[in-house]
This record gives sequence, structure tokens and C-alpha cells, in this order.
Amino acid sequence: MYNTFYEFCKNIFGIEVDTKTELDEIMAFRSFLLDNNMLIDSSNELMDMYHSGKKILAEGANGALLDIDHGTYPYVTSSNTIAGGICTGLGVPPHIVDNVIGTVKAYTTRVGEGPFPTELLDSLGEEIRTKGGEFGTTTGRPRRCGWLDLEILKESARLNGYSSMLVTKLDILSGIPELSVKLQGNEWKNFDGWSEDISGVRDYDDLPVNAKDYLKFVEEYLQTRISWIGVGPERDAIIQIKE
Repeated sequence: MYNTFYEFCKNIFGIEVDTKTELDEIMAFRSFLLDNNMLIDSSNELMDMYHSGKKILAEGANGALLDIDHGTYPYVTSSNTIAGGICTGLGVPPHIVDNVIGTVKAYTTRVGEGPFPTELLDSLGEEIRTKGGEFGTTTGRPRRCGWLDLEILKESARLNGYSSMLVTKLDILSGIPELSVKLQGNEWKNFDGWSEDISGVRDYDDLPVNAKDYLKFVEEYLQTRISWIGVGPERDAIIQIKE
């Protein structure tokens, strides 16, 4: 048995801990935060903003299937990534969340291990990875790429309660002769692709017919409106679909 955590660190990991130095550093950080008014009750602050009529935008960094409770456990992250995490993470009541936008790619990707029934382990998967820049921002680790899995996307839409969707990276699928999407179970649906470069398109009506057919099927299958389409990495490479 060890009397202190420091004894444990020393005996198990061989780490010498200078408690005075550690505490001095922590107190310096404490003083910095207090002196610069950087500590607030964020829950109360957000509710004050809400009641004063301000807009609050919460952004989720990870996909729904990485949610610690509702994801593909054990291949998940350590927190709630679905829209419900807004309430538990920020300390705000559910009734103030009035619009949930699902940001989804036109194909499916996954980082690390875990089930991926639509994964493309061939040259096409590599092509999508390269064209889409599917590499970890920090680590540079290649993402696994595959066809759009509408079964898991429907689960994501249900868990999050999408009000509408932004479909990104539609331009990456340009030039692929035939596209596939996975439906429920082992059911698949194929689509004719399109050869046109759509990165400069800014009006939905100017998209190739086959691209619109692809999007329309996704929208109808998920019973969720697509309001925006991403066709490139630039900030203005967005098609807004007006109601």
C-alpha cells in the first residue's frame, strides 16, 4: 500500500514529484484565471444570454456513433457527442434547443477501429481518401472511407432529432461512374454517378441530375430536409436550398 499518490507514482512509474513546484504552478494558474475574470458560471451566463434574446450556437466535434452511451461501444469517445450533450455539457434545459443541424458527409468515414460495413478497401477507397483530404488534422492518420451508410445515418438522425442537414463533400464523388448506399440490413441501392466538376456550383438547379437524384434519395430515406450542400473546402463553396 502507498500512503500518498506521490509514493504510488514513484514506485509504480518511477516518477519523482516535487509537490511544492507543482502547487506553485497551479496557484499561478489560479491567480491568472481569477485576475483576468476568466472563471464564470457558464450555465447561468448562457441562460442570461438566452433570455436577453441572443443566439447560442453549440457545435459537436465528434460523430453520433462515437457517443459513449449510444455509439458503437467500445469504439467510442469519452463523452456524449449527440445533441443531448448540449444540455449535460453546457448545463442548459432541453426546451431551449430549437434547431439541430446534422452535418454529414456524402460518403462515410471512420477514424480508428470499429465496425464499418461499407468500407472500401480498394483503390476507390484510396481515391476518396486522397481527394477528400481524409487524414487526421493533428495526427495525420488516414481515415477509413466507404459508401454512405444510411442505416447508421438514420440512427444518428433519430438520436439527434435533426431539424435539417448539411451534406458536405459532394464534390468528392464526382467522376465515380456508379455510387452505392447501404440501407437496412444487407440491402443496398446503386446510383449512376456524374462526371461534371461541381465545385463551382452555387445553385441547386445547376447540379447534375444524377447528383440531385442521389441527394433526393438520402433526404427521402431519412425523412429529413437537406438545407445546405458542401461542394468544396472554401467557405463560400456552399449551396443553400431555399424552402
